[in-house]
Amino acid sequence: MSSSPHIIFLSQSVLGVSDGESPPDVSLCGSRLCHEIAHSWFGLVIGAQDWTEEWISEGFATYLEDIIWAHAQKLSVEEAAEQSDLKALLRWRRLSDELQNSQEQLQILRPNLDSTGAVNESGSSTVKHALNPDKTFMQVHYLKGFFLLTFLASQVGKQQFIDFFRVFVKKYHGQLILSQDFLKMVLFTFPDIERKGLTLSTIYADWLDRPGIPTELAGRGPESLTAFSANH
Repeated sequence: MSSSPHIIFLSQSVLGVSDGESPPDVSLCGSRLCHEIAHSWFGLVIGAQDWTEEWISEGFATYLEDIIWAHAQKLSVEEAAEQSDLKALLRWRRLSDELQNSQEQLQILRPNLDSTGAVNESGSSTVKHALNPDKTFMQVHYLKGFFLLTFLASQVGKQQFIDFFRVFVKKYHGQLILSQDFLKMVLFTFPDIERKGLTLSTIYADWLDRPGIPTELAGRGPESLTAFSANH
């Protein structure tokens, strides 16, 4: 199942190039396909109630693409960790560059703040910044969303977080959600992280409602980034 049904018709030759003797290298297209497959759950089965929170779709798909890729390629734990660390570093650099060269108002994952999900009398809502041409080329929802999920996974453990995803998808199957639906369930399922001071308000304040690099990421260089993503 995929967000792009025509993917099932792809020839293996599209996925990589082979010299006829060695196996084809599918890494160039493989991650992208894994991203689209991840949209089967976050994008199709579950969607954003307020489309200004597009990180719910794109951030989740970016996070899951590495996990799906490692499983599809049958990578060892060490190989998967090495590839995840490299991708995290590249994403970090891309996010840093984008935040330095974009409007602050476009860097916020929840731009409607406390009005997120609100509708007018006609039952419709406005997608903030939807007509801003600069937004078309930005990946902040992909990247900042990825790092938020990576951070949460580092707090509870990789496998526990993946298991939680399964429970969450079953609970909200076929529904449109807000950030708070996901985060409240995270905090309810893993109460220890709330006792450490990680609350809905602190997540909003640091990750969703402000521009720039979240404080949990600020000051992290390539060396510390791999440690940060170790549980991813």
